Amino acid sequence: MNKFLISALVITSITIYSQELDDTYLESLPDSVRKDVLSKIDERKETEKPFYRAQSSMIDKPLRDIDQKTLEELEKRKERNRFGDNIFDMMQTSFMPINEPNFDSSYIVDYGDTLQIQLIGPKNSIENLLIKRDGSINIPEIGKLFVAGLSLDDVSRLIKSKVSSSFIGVETYITLVNVRDVQILITGNAYNPGIYTLSGNSNILHALMMAGGISDNGSYRKIDLVRNNKVIKSVDLYDIFIYGKSGFVERLRSGDSIIVRPSMKMVAISGAVKRPALYELNDNDSFSDLIEFGNGFADNANFDTLRIERPFKDDTFFIDVADMNQLSLLEVKSSDRLNVRAFERRTVTISGAINTPGTYTISNGETLSSLIEKAQGYKDNAYPFGGMLINEQAMKINKVAVEKLYKSFIQKLITKGDALFASESLPFILEELKNTDVSGRVMAEFDLDVIKSNVNLDTTLDDNDQIIIPIRSEQVYIFGEINQPGATRYIPSQTINEYISEAGGLIDTSDENNIFLVHPNGEVSRISGSNRLTFLNKRNNDFLIYPGTVIYIPRKVKSRDVSLVASIWAPIISSTATSITALSVLNNQ
Repeated sequence: MNKFLISALVITSITIYSQELDDTYLESLPDSVRKDVLSKIDERKETEKPFYRAQSSMIDKPLRDIDQKTLEELEKRKERNRFGDNIFDMMQTSFMPINEPNFDSSYIVDYGDTLQIQLIGPKNSIENLLIKRDGSINIPEIGKLFVAGLSLDDVSRLIKSKVSSSFIGVETYITLVNVRDVQILITGNAYNPGIYTLSGNSNILHALMMAGGISDNGSYRKIDLVRNNKVIKSVDLYDIFIYGKSGFVERLRSGDSIIVRPSMKMVAISGAVKRPALYELNDNDSFSDLIEFGNGFADNANFDTLRIERPFKDDTFFIDVADMNQLSLLEVKSSDRLNVRAFERRTVTISGAINTPGTYTISNGETLSSLIEKAQGYKDNAYPFGGMLINEQAMKINKVAVEKLYKSFIQKLITKGDALFASESLPFILEELKNTDVSGRVMAEFDLDVIKSNVNLDTTLDDNDQIIIPIRSEQVYIFGEINQPGATRYIPSQTINEYISEAGGLIDTSDENNIFLVHPNGEVSRISGSNRLTFLNKRNNDFLIYPGTVIYIPRKVKSRDVSLVASIWAPIISSTATSITALSVLNNQ
């Protein structure tokens, strides 16, 4: 069944040449509306100012080069970035290192580092000693010590030993106060290969961050550190990204080269896994490893639907996996894709005058009547005619519509170029519109006998729908510009005029030529001046009032465009009626 949304009418924005508003007029506006008007004026003024931005040492990397067909396919599968790319989303704009020494005892000192040696006791002194090109420092009254190539811990022991043999009772404290710079070469498939100047405390990961990470064709699994023309370490970034291993204790030295090798097998996993993405597999990795990289199956995974998609030339072949044990035996090829379908578990909530209210899991094609049957039907005092179905998508649409409507009227209010916008009432109506809670109610049939006679009236449910079944009300609600707003007892065949009289009659600001009725099922009727006299005297015709009907008398607004005024009131009165029904259910519970 099609769902008809109760949505606000959206006024198309038009180009307006605004006039400055005088202070007296601004002061007359409600606080929230005045704030929005001033904000709108400030926005215009801001567009005329030059735009400046503070410098930053980090920049967003541009999108990688991907052909349009591949881009569309990856976007469709939510696999645009392969696993690990987000680690390198930002990159340094400066080649200058940050020297803030904070090192463990394994740090290897070398030419360019500065040690601070403090002696306390019979001899007190503080000396900052730069390690010279030959790898030595010269300690006053002790002499030259060669420390380059030693760990910070070994240097500390060596200096303390020399001091204790030269001075009796002297305590020695050694601190690394400045760190040398190193120049390294990053080459291969790095994002920005080149020569970089880094802190002497840097490791491979630091260097890759400076270079913007790995290029599209680069490998995350094989990154070599070359020193003196020999590979002294090969790094697999998955060890740190997935398994949490450090793997980066090897600090860089001047003259080192980091080579990012070409990527190996690129294989995707999608669907009901906890971390779907594009992964790089080594030659000895299997589909079981791929699932492990993806953090395993999601709770709603359907293991009977495992399928491998394998491109071949201009075609694609599909391999159905009947047994989970096959995953470790099947050959993996680059560009394979393992798809894990999910069981669709959608939920809806039903509350109010229902025998078993609560949250239910629904299947594809589940309808309103089948859900009510699951909930064991209505209670004896249920009022299906006033049933409400709240839909998330409808709420989003209505919210956008009301926001656009409000903004368009604020823009018109600035110009005061229409008789409607010269009305003193309009700002207060806009304030009410702004504060209105948007309803996601959709029209639906709740009478099970009617649905049974015409199955086309049965509404198909969506995920996260909310259903509210009110208790039959013996009240009629009257709100708006009336002396005594609130609830009054429902009397069959009583006219709207009689209900208004019971509520003390209309006040001077009421618009008696535009009265709205919101019926329990959500339908809205507007009683305009042309048919009001006829309506007031009708008791059993088209304009019936039901138990739970809301009568809304709007504030009078001067305008020749009645539909324009109605567009403001429509979301306000719909929200009011929805709130009354929801509150009545909560109160009864």
